[in-house]
Amino acid sequence: MLQPARLDRRRLTIALSEVESIRDKIPEPVLADLAQEVVKRVATNLRVVLPPALRPSSEQIDALSEALLSHDPVQAVALIDRAQQDGATYDSLCQYYLAAASARLGEWWTDDKVSFYKVTIAAGRIYAILRTLRLNRQLPEPDGRRFAVFASVPGDDHSLGIRFAADLARDRGWDIELLTGRTHDELLRELLSSDTGLIGLSASGKEALPALVKLIVSVRLSNPKARIMVCGRIASLGLNLDGITGADFASADFDPAFDYMERLAREARGG
Repeated sequence: MLQPARLDRRRLTIALSEVESIRDKIPEPVLADLAQEVVKRVATNLRVVLPPALRPSSEQIDALSEALLSHDPVQAVALIDRAQQDGATYDSLCQYYLAAASARLGEWWTDDKVSFYKVTIAAGRIYAILRTLRLNRQLPEPDGRRFAVFASVPGDDHSLGIRFAADLARDRGWDIELLTGRTHDELLRELLSSDTGLIGLSASGKEALPALVKLIVSVRLSNPKARIMVCGRIASLGLNLDGITGADFASADFDPAFDYMERLAREARGG
């Protein structure tokens, strides 16, 4: 019987570094909001039911939560590896281990048992682990529909570019649903209800980075199968958006973005 693969340490190290770099790019109030978003989205994202015998104990969740808060950024990974060796699937790791640890961290934060600074570190590590688990997982191929949702980042009033890109994609045979002027929660609800495997997000400048990061984190945790591409002027600023945000693709120009869309469509057709 094949043993489950351990978390790829190289990918995890890169993800941890990229997530940590976010701390240098956004202000503390936004960082707190982002940490709360990670805790909230992971902790409320239960979709499968495990038999009680397969669920981690309260003591195991405490140990995982403590490890996520430790000085060693990969201490928690040993516990995830052990759970994988015991047969935990991707879904159960996300939902019954990391989700439960997120909820526990949220409780500790609310009860002032841990500081803001430590919880933001732990939330970042949870996100890095989830990103690495997702990369290790065999993702489903796009379903073949030439359908995508294009959306402007909440708070970004420069929607002309995304409207123009949507029209260009439609001219080339794509069915595009365009979402602009939504709040974070409104946009997330519509993105999750659209049943699309491809989401294009547009942001006009560096000031939109906090909202962009928060949105991608939320989509990643709520719909890990979706492909996310970032477009707009923000993609020309050298921010490594497919790194620090966890996007699958980033480009300031329409043609490379459209080539990426076509590549996904060809993959879905087996071409």
